[in-house]
Amino acid sequence: MSGSIKDRVAIVGMGCTRFGELWNKGPSDLIVDAVTEAVADAGIEIKDIQAAWAGSIFSGHGGRSVSEPLRLQYIPVSHVVNACASGHDAVRNASYAVAAGIYDVVWQ
Repeated sequence: MSGSIKDRVAIVGMGCTRFGELWNKGPSDLIVDAVTEAVADAGIEIKDIQAAWAGSIFSGHGGRSVSEPLRLQYIPVSHVVNACASGHDAVRNASYAVAAGIYDVVWQ
């Protein structure tokens, strides 16, 4: 394998939720809001995502916490738990899967 990971992987879209007291929204709503924004920013559709990594420490439902609200059917969803580094570790794992040529489009 020649080159480095920076030659194989790019973050092409991002999204986030509004900050504040969002009493009318639950975790699933916030996930859908952020991912909808990220997918639009990347110029893709949800159906283009081939695999997903979810980094959280207290979700309690593993990959289901993202696969169900996003309706990510029939793709692998990995739940990453690594204390305060869960989100970073999810990005790292998703990046390595793309760099290895396993997937072209992933979500984290």
